[in-house]
Amino acid sequence: MTPDSTRAACDGGRLQGPVAKLAALKSRCVGPVFNREIYAQTGVYVITGAFPTDTVGPWLSSWSAFYESRLNERQVYRFNPVAVTEEPPDELKAICRDRRLLDIAEQIFGPDIALYNFRFLIKDKHSRGPIFRHHDLCYHTGHMNRASFFVPLSRANGRNGALSFILGTHHFGYLGDAGQLLDAVLDPDWPILSPELSPGDLVVMHSALWHESGPHSAGEDRVMADICLQPASDPSGTEILRGKATTEYRIPESLRGKVFKRSRVSRLAELQSQVDALAKPQ
Repeated sequence: MTPDSTRAACDGGRLQGPVAKLAALKSRCVGPVFNREIYAQTGVYVITGAFPTDTVGPWLSSWSAFYESRLNERQVYRFNPVAVTEEPPDELKAICRDRRLLDIAEQIFGPDIALYNFRFLIKDKHSRGPIFRHHDLCYHTGHMNRASFFVPLSRANGRNGALSFILGTHHFGYLGDAGQLLDAVLDPDWPILSPELSPGDLVVMHSALWHESGPHSAGEDRVMADICLQPASDPSGTEILRGKATTEYRIPESLRGKVFKRSRVSRLAELQSQVDALAKPQ
């Protein structure tokens, strides 16, 4: 397809991509051994049984204790209710240092690996709703070569709000803004991977890949760690997990989103404050 024909196709209302090739790759995105080439093409790979039972068991116990002690009445972030804002205990934060996880990350980023962010995403009594189609890079600081490593600490399926991944969409890169993406800009046959997960599995997702999740309608709470990793050459890293730092530059975590004197986000925050003030009973 020539640049002119690509432009004309996009002007017709849809983004373009190798739909048939991605559809053929869909069944190859899941397996017991990480496939770097499939990941590069589709933006996601599910490693089944990545962690043994004797490793996962203590994580499940730590999560249960953490939830009962801190999260039964957790602080719900109104703009992303599934994101846990409470600081997890060290036993859970240690998941990001597991050698099996870092061995896979090394295949993507090389020997020097940094942590960008660690958080939990849960569909519990405070957050049963769906999450709209989006990608993560537009909310990040630093370079654009990073990935989320999702570690489920529960079963995840269509009933309790599992993730779905729109294959290959990471190749579109940054889209100029942040927010809910239009379904209609893709061909109706564009392949979507909606894997069923169990504790011990691992999902690797490029941070530019479009993804979404359905509502929790039945079953156990859906729980997963979202561990965002990147090369240690990125100045926005918070911890070197393997190898060494390979940059002289650094963006402190405390300055993420705070380097602008004026921005779209700050203006929206001001407007939201005004709307909230007007909505309060007089």
